[in-house]
Amino acid sequence: MTQSAWGCGRGRGTTPAKMADTTAVVDKALLGFLNGICKRQFFGEEDISDEFLREDVLGGMAEEEYAALLKRYASILNSLASTDMDFNQLSAFLQSQMKKRQVNQTLRFVTIELRNHYVIQGALTESEAATVTRFWKSQKTKVHEQLVKKSVWGDRLKQVSWRVDVKTKSRHIDQINTPTGIIELQLGKEDSEKPEEVVRFEVDERKLGELLSQIQDIEQALQTHSQS
Repeated sequence: MTQSAWGCGRGRGTTPAKMADTTAVVDKALLGFLNGICKRQFFGEEDISDEFLREDVLGGMAEEEYAALLKRYASILNSLASTDMDFNQLSAFLQSQMKKRQVNQTLRFVTIELRNHYVIQGALTESEAATVTRFWKSQKTKVHEQLVKKSVWGDRLKQVSWRVDVKTKSRHIDQINTPTGIIELQLGKEDSEKPEEVVRFEVDERKLGELLSQIQDIEQALQTHSQS
């Protein structure tokens, strides 16, 4: 069995809060599987096929079992990513998934179909929960940054440059020796190093004050939304 624990995407890691249980053994094959579907699901690496994951990463798992496993963990990854789940939330989430095993223990006398329904829906073991925790510790920031990139629909501000000019000649004498700010904004796509558009404009002290006031309003609005 190939027990690969690939990294998912590129970028820095994150410093998580301390998890409740650090003693459970991480399943390396499952960790490789999680990283594989993460690469495919969030980073667009379509060359990672189901056949490769089922045969090489999971050691030839039966197709029906693989389909159930894929559905289960794709749903878990969506839950983690869509909420940018922090580590306290993750701990509570995994505890709720593990409690489903208690339900399974009460189903030993019912039909196999009903029991399998509950197994597919959840019932993580301690090892599986520890593996999901290990995965999310290393991939949380990368996945979040990738989703933010995908959500940006227009150009982004890539660089700001400025200088101060002093007029020495003017048709109006009261404008001579008056300092003026020249601001340059470079705009472009997130994944492009070169700016696609450069905007230059001139501001005097009054206009600069108005601009800074509006920027402060934007900052306050962003802080309000991020705290809600």
